[in-house]
Amino acid sequence: MKNRLLALAVAVVAAVGAMSAQTAAEVNASVKKMENASTDCNQGAEPFRKFIAKFSTDKDFMESRLKISDAQRSQFADLLTPETFTAKVPFAKDGEEYYQAWGELQRNSAYLDCGYVDSFSDHTFEFKRIGEKWYLAKIVVE
Repeated sequence: MKNRLLALAVAVVAAVGAMSAQTAAEVNASVKKMENASTDCNQGAEPFRKFIAKFSTDKDFMESRLKISDAQRSQFADLLTPETFTAKVPFAKDGEEYYQAWGELQRNSAYLDCGYVDSFSDHTFEFKRIGEKWYLAKIVVE
């Protein structure tokens, strides 16, 4: 019983952390942070901001920088298009307001959180720096 309560408490804390109400101002602030040359992810031989600019416009480049499993390639084939990988201020999708915003930005990892406003994240794209190059390493479905 104690373990079940602890597991439930951990799940609630994780769910609250994943919940986010994104306004256009918050999404735009996430873009400014991601594009800032002094942000940790933009340090090193390949700044994330330059990588993502090419990744989100060039299908061949995008294909060369996928480090996801074949199962994820198949499962998320509809999302694996260059225009998917940009921040998006809230817009109508499936009758609700949907957004994409840059989340945590670290020296060797960057996250694009996607979801519905006033709800849980739908999925997160995890980018990792491997060697000196950036890759889409994982798609996490919340």
